[in-house]
Amino acid sequence: MAFRYGKNFIMMESTLFYQDKVLPHEVGVSSTLTHCLMDSTYAVNVLKVDVAHLKSAVMNKKEGGYYSLQLDSLNFCGETYRNVLFVVMEMQQQFKGKVPDIVLGNSILSHRAWHVDLQRHTFTPCSPDRYYGKIRLKCSIGKGVEYGYVFLKAKVGGRKVRMQFSLNKGLHLLPHGVYGFPWQSLTREGGSFDRPFSLETLPLYKDVATQIGDFHFVADYRLGYPGEDKVGTLFLDALEGKSFVLNYPKKVIEILE
Repeated sequence: MAFRYGKNFIMMESTLFYQDKVLPHEVGVSSTLTHCLMDSTYAVNVLKVDVAHLKSAVMNKKEGGYYSLQLDSLNFCGETYRNVLFVVMEMQQQFKGKVPDIVLGNSILSHRAWHVDLQRHTFTPCSPDRYYGKIRLKCSIGKGVEYGYVFLKAKVGGRKVRMQFSLNKGLHLLPHGVYGFPWQSLTREGGSFDRPFSLETLPLYKDVATQIGDFHFVADYRLGYPGEDKVGTLFLDALEGKSFVLNYPKKVIEILE
């Protein structure tokens, strides 16, 4: 299935089924979200949901402003997923329009393997039982509040670092700490679920040699904030122009040659 990039997300067509409504809508996908997300404005204006009648939900161990909504079904990449649970929250102001109205997380993605071709811009389900490429990056898959997160062991500038793999585009992130690499200041707009979006100035490390298994590449990194000291983030840009299979059941990313 063809995709485009939008707001640094892989974006694809999907169809939502809710009560008597059938709604084609472009959705983003994320391997760093446990749940599926829906913007509250979309839920109210398009699905005609009364948020006041929804049950409260917990997001990143936090309550308040999060609600749960169950769709009857969702059609995505030729598959129908039934009784799909979404966390509804105000997204457009919090993330300054940088996140799509609807994002599908690991509750959808983590049950199968996906062939992602970054040259042809296709995102397709595939068999988790086959082997696809000679370069195989072993992963561990998160549980609990990190359900479905894809973790990799990397060497960045010769230093061992635990990274989570993101299907978004972005500037790779190193866990907060002290690194002996040359750096320069980077000022950019950034934020997260825990920090409101604002201009931030951070160390930027350029052209750092990186190794994950037999995969070698050179990349730029920014430094994570205090509190972001346990795991970094490796974005899709590390595989730019390549074709790969993200195989959740087999806990492996295979790079096709």
